Amino acid sequence: MEKYVAARNKKVSSYIHADLCLSILSNLSLKSLKRFECVCKSWIHLLENPNFKSLVHKSFLSNNRCYYDDSSILIHQDINNNQSVMYSISGERFENRTKLDWPNPFQEDDPKFYISGSNSIKGIFCLINYSQPDIRVVLWNPTTGEFKVVPTSPNEFVPDMDFDAAQYGFGYDSFSDDYKVIQCVLMSSEDLSLDPFWEIYSLKSNSWKQLEFDIPINYQENGVSLEGVFYWYGENEENKDDEAYIFSFDLNSEIFVTTPLPLTDDNFDFHYVCRGLVVLNGSIALISNYTNINNFHVAILGEIGMKESWVKLFIVPCLPCIKYPIGTGKNGDIFFMTQDGKLVYYDLSTQIMEELSFQGNRFMGKIITYKRILLPIRELDE
Repeated sequence: MEKYVAARNKKVSSYIHADLCLSILSNLSLKSLKRFECVCKSWIHLLENPNFKSLVHKSFLSNNRCYYDDSSILIHQDINNNQSVMYSISGERFENRTKLDWPNPFQEDDPKFYISGSNSIKGIFCLINYSQPDIRVVLWNPTTGEFKVVPTSPNEFVPDMDFDAAQYGFGYDSFSDDYKVIQCVLMSSEDLSLDPFWEIYSLKSNSWKQLEFDIPINYQENGVSLEGVFYWYGENEENKDDEAYIFSFDLNSEIFVTTPLPLTDDNFDFHYVCRGLVVLNGSIALISNYTNINNFHVAILGEIGMKESWVKLFIVPCLPCIKYPIGTGKNGDIFFMTQDGKLVYYDLSTQIMEELSFQGNRFMGKIITYKRILLPIRELDE
């Protein structure tokens, strides 16, 4: 009897029905799915199977909603290029709008600022202001109303040298339980220009230190943050095909990594591609808008540093008006700036696009996700 049961169990465990196998695989993370391609030959081309890809689409849009639990969608807008405002939006079509009050430590009546990244970091925003020489960076918790002015770098006080900071990033180091800000520094004088370098600020120590890395700086300034890593999209403006990449900084290890972009069809003219980096359903996504053929592609990054880990998950045709992405919502919504300066969102689930109202003639700004947290900032840096 025991031999019969053992033989039966062995027979049952050695075979999984194909439909059940595909269903299980479709619920894996894209990182795991790419790794499992090497298990057997039939799995190498799984994502070329329309039925399986449809299962992956549904899984991707539904299985990561916990990432957005208790989160809100905010619009950060520059009005007439001289004033910054922020609204919380809600409703089935984002028809409800509430203006947010935010701290003004910038010593200006209507300061213009931008927010580092596309989401709050454990309830904290990092505000950047370029117009004030002494106050550039402020950490703000909208829930408690508290803010902390980040001290200026010691390099700002080097005699006879002009100091300029750009390419900010902000995130949380889970290993040391610390919030950190990074900035690229350019210093020069009348007869000398130093090579750009990076500095990192620690909220725990309330101080800056210089990072010893030789890294490129030809990338978009406004990046995104996810799970302790800050990402930027970068490219060589003279040759987008060969030099485009994702540039990331790990706040735990304090190491920079570049990730090549996924392969693109040779038939596309790269002079007509507008790209943007977003956090989509808890994953890093590269959105490439091919304006000459009126569609956009969504590729998901599986693993940092691995070009082969990209998964081209969505191809959305026939959207001639969009220009570039400015953020994402909770349920597969992608917000775009249009060619004529309007604000629209596209729902990947329903494949419906709608226009949103805003103040002014042309929209300038971005969409941000926000999660409430009651921990005061002053307790974080004690």
